[in-house]
Amino acid sequence: MISILKKVYFLIILSVFFTGGCRAFDFGRAEINKILFINAIGIDKANDGSDDIVVTAVSKNIEATTGERDGSSESKTNANIFTSRGMTTFEAARNLSAYSDKKVFYGHVEYILIGESAAKDNILEYLDFFFRIFAARLNTKVLIVKDGSSHDIIKNMADEDIFIGDLLKSLLDEKKELSISDEIQIIQIMNMFDNIYMSPYIPCIEMKSYENDNPNEKKSKDRLQLAGFALFKEEKMFEYITDKMARGFNWIRGKVDSGVIVVKDPSGESISLKIIDARTKIIPKLSKGNLDVTIEVYFFTNVSDIKGTKDIFKKETLDYLEEQQENIIKKEIMEILSFAQKNNMDFFPISDEVYHKYPVFWEGIKDSWSEVFPKLKISVEAESVINRTYDIKEPIKSGYGVKE
Repeated sequence: MISILKKVYFLIILSVFFTGGCRAFDFGRAEINKILFINAIGIDKANDGSDDIVVTAVSKNIEATTGERDGSSESKTNANIFTSRGMTTFEAARNLSAYSDKKVFYGHVEYILIGESAAKDNILEYLDFFFRIFAARLNTKVLIVKDGSSHDIIKNMADEDIFIGDLLKSLLDEKKELSISDEIQIIQIMNMFDNIYMSPYIPCIEMKSYENDNPNEKKSKDRLQLAGFALFKEEKMFEYITDKMARGFNWIRGKVDSGVIVVKDPSGESISLKIIDARTKIIPKLSKGNLDVTIEVYFFTNVSDIKGTKDIFKKETLDYLEEQQENIIKKEIMEILSFAQKNNMDFFPISDEVYHKYPVFWEGIKDSWSEVFPKLKISVEAESVINRTYDIKEPIKSGYGVKE
């Protein structure tokens, strides 16, 4: 009897899937060559004074010629770009169909780029469409375009040798090298904006000009790079944090994988230390009704570069170097903490740590967290170890290995 019921339930599920599912997913009946698979999409606020939203969609041009581009008519860009506009993101996205002979499909969108003007306006109004549609993936990455528009970024990258989607993937894969950025998915953004006790953050990208040594090309060349984080107060972008402040933010979040710390040996020569491992603990402490927070950081480094010739591998010298790197990291952390408390923005968020450790106490202060956080006493403790020296120990010209 039980086996018969299982078969009946199985048939009911199949019938629901095949009758209702195909209507919902029209792409199941479309020829694959009739579908335009969007890889990245840009969203901007129109710059003509209207309230329109501009959507720029990009798909990979698999027919683009390979090798060097000589400017001939046969040379093609690496991307197909479509731009449209509307009063809402949905209307602008739907209007893309007027420019394409294929059915636009958003199920393969890996990156959403938000222009600075849209981020400062009200980012949720621009992203709401992607929170709702069934085709959108919740692991789609979102990036803010610092000091520019997503449309300009996409257009500038179309003539490069690398497709913008591939470049963004490469940049995010290598984010750990400097630990000044991160990869944030749309589902995480939804959760951050739903948390009324924290200030959301989204990683940034920017175009930056570099000197070009190739005499056959123009003197400067624009390159896309990661550029820290954009911080939000409610739905509007408030400020950017970059470089050391961005790394200080990642120290507190426990998101530092690697990076470089430059210290001085006793004679004043520079030594580069590579971060190889790091761990952070945010520890709320409740004493006699008073809340304090301690941030404990433990990290390990390797010696990657020595400018001097003195032997630094003595206990007193290593202690001296370790104290320096600990002070440098404490300074980075204290700088971002000072910024956060001055602007009353708990983007770490410390509120979560308080809630999980002291849930009953949290119930009593959560409604006044915006008053508690700016005055909260937060101390930073850092402990480090210099682990190893890679292939050689002593500096070159130190006399190591030379026999009399």
